[in-house]
Amino acid sequence: MNLSDIFCQDRAVEALRRAHQTGRLAHAYIFDGIDGIGKFTTAKAFAKLLLCQSDQSEISPQGSSTNLKSQIDSCGQCESCRMIDADNHPDFHHIYKELCKVSREPELRSKQPIDLPIGVIREFFIEKIQVKPSLSTSKVFVISESEKLNIASQNALLKVLEEPPNKSFIILLCSKLDNLLPTTKSRSQIVHFGPLSEEKIIEKLPEVNQTEAKFFARFTNGSLGQSELLTKLQPSFYAIKKEFVKKFSIFQIGDVVDFSQWINSSAGELAESWMKLKAASSKADLGRAARKIFVSLFISVLSDAMRVSLGGEEKLTNFDQLAEVKTISQRFGQLGCADIIEVCYQTIRFIDASVNEKLVFEHLLLNCTESGIIKSSI
Repeated sequence: MNLSDIFCQDRAVEALRRAHQTGRLAHAYIFDGIDGIGKFTTAKAFAKLLLCQSDQSEISPQGSSTNLKSQIDSCGQCESCRMIDADNHPDFHHIYKELCKVSREPELRSKQPIDLPIGVIREFFIEKIQVKPSLSTSKVFVISESEKLNIASQNALLKVLEEPPNKSFIILLCSKLDNLLPTTKSRSQIVHFGPLSEEKIIEKLPEVNQTEAKFFARFTNGSLGQSELLTKLQPSFYAIKKEFVKKFSIFQIGDVVDFSQWINSSAGELAESWMKLKAASSKADLGRAARKIFVSLFISVLSDAMRVSLGGEEKLTNFDQLAEVKTISQRFGQLGCADIIEVCYQTIRFIDASVNEKLVFEHLLLNCTESGIIKSSI
């Protein structure tokens, strides 16, 4: 894929092309934005341009913006372009937390890849960046989920970020910019990526009907990657979502244990399906991600209920279950919904901290009952 193939990120792509045209390339970039909006795809296409061996990637400074779009790109024909398309370019390195499983260090291999540990940064980044390029004149390192770099890992990066050796370029992919240290951000040029439009996501999800596609576009806040993933999970995530909203709308005090067990069981099934799609990922990591999806469902329904209570029925995420959303709005009220949403964000922190998975949703649901939000029907 070339830069010209990137869609809905014109501002980011234009900034990268302009930097290449003027010779003002930064040695380190942070691609900031939610997951699934094309940050890695753009990073790889940009790396392809940076490593391209052909003069076709050059343009005169007098070129118009139209020329920029049509001309500043990798040639797609040289040996470097062909190798990066085949995912075996010796000067392109993708760093991600699961690399700990193939580390030469037994201690690192035994760790669950929750964060991006310093061992991965030292072995797969700092050591490799010291080696001269073998095919192109530069090297490119893309670090995924850089928001999961712990403090030690970021501190290990600092010297290399300031003065990368061997004409290297570093691209940090980040979904939570606040997690990066000020010193990390100050040494990098930040390029912001925006969410995709609802219409574009619907267009890119032809395998599902328009109602489902619209839900996925809104639920993922404009993330095509996340939307595509959710449509592939089995059992059907959309069917699970429909059942979840129905159960939540009629939830009573005596349903806490059963409802919690259903959520955990469904999350486990989704995690198993997710593992088949991303075999290199950590099972524990995907389990946490699946449970956080259910917390996001809670938040989406409660946010919809708050909008309905204010008389707004446009742009609801769960527009296809308006009756259930209205029931939840009437039962909880605006303040009740806000209180539960606050507990939801606390639940996400519990999940990230690996609190007992059987208890986190019971805690969330019991908080509803303890605050008197839900009244028993007896």
